[in-house]
Amino acid sequence: MKQTSKIFKYFLGLSLIKTFFVPNSSIAFFPRINEPNQQEFESTSRQIGKTAIQLIQFGQYKEAIKILKLALKLNPTEETLWTTLADAQFKLKDSNNALLSLDKVLAINPKNASIYFAKGSIYMNSKNLENAILMLNQGLLLDNKNETGYFQLGNAYIMLKEYKKALLTYNKVTKLNPNFWQVINNKGLILYEINKKEEAVSKFKLAAKLSNNAEPRLALAISNYSMKGISIETLNIAKNALIDNPKYADIEYQSEQLWGRKLQHSAKLFFKTKEMKKVVREAREKTE
Repeated sequence: MKQTSKIFKYFLGLSLIKTFFVPNSSIAFFPRINEPNQQEFESTSRQIGKTAIQLIQFGQYKEAIKILKLALKLNPTEETLWTTLADAQFKLKDSNNALLSLDKVLAINPKNASIYFAKGSIYMNSKNLENAILMLNQGLLLDNKNETGYFQLGNAYIMLKEYKKALLTYNKVTKLNPNFWQVINNKGLILYEINKKEEAVSKFKLAAKLSNNAEPRLALAISNYSMKGISIETLNIAKNALIDNPKYADIEYQSEQLWGRKLQHSAKLFFKTKEMKKVVREAREKTE
């Protein structure tokens, strides 16, 4: 059973006011000292919104949604409240309502590019790639220098195996930010799938140099193995990468990270070598 935080209980009790006392002037005995106004509504709604963000950080999504709906009754045009509600709904795996909440923001501010990007990410998560691409492109029309927007769009094209479009989209990111290592890494993933292994290796090397992340290091080791066979350097790179992120021993996780079939096949062969069996087994045990 989830425990509701004391903070939540306090703010919920403070805020659940459906009606306010307005005395009849003919019989009133008390002065009108607590009459709410719109400014007070807005201030209260923002405080509730801050509490909701804290609840989301602690994984209390249902509680956050309850108080956010209350806050929106007080202040229905506050964009931040709607986006926070969408965040909680998405994390509760309620994508449909999250999209509806984001639509409320667009009704208030149709030129908010970040909302289109957020909708694109939700559609990508549900594998609705056509709508994802539509939303991401709409966002980029409003904000054509958004690196993350182009990155997500390139990822959508990878998922559709439209590699040429993905590379062209990633190139736009590289022009904006030459050190965006995730884009460089994903270019390597594409190049490996289209049998340009040497070019893929150069991308993985650069991405690993920029980030020292486990993914490009492991992809580099696998690529080198597929081209040149086992070497001490390749083994050390692969072992250290799997120590840093043992999830890459799992084929489903590789797919989530947009690894193509050819790289996954090479990884499978590499992981079966006697030199790698123990390392892979230990990595998989860590993720169970």
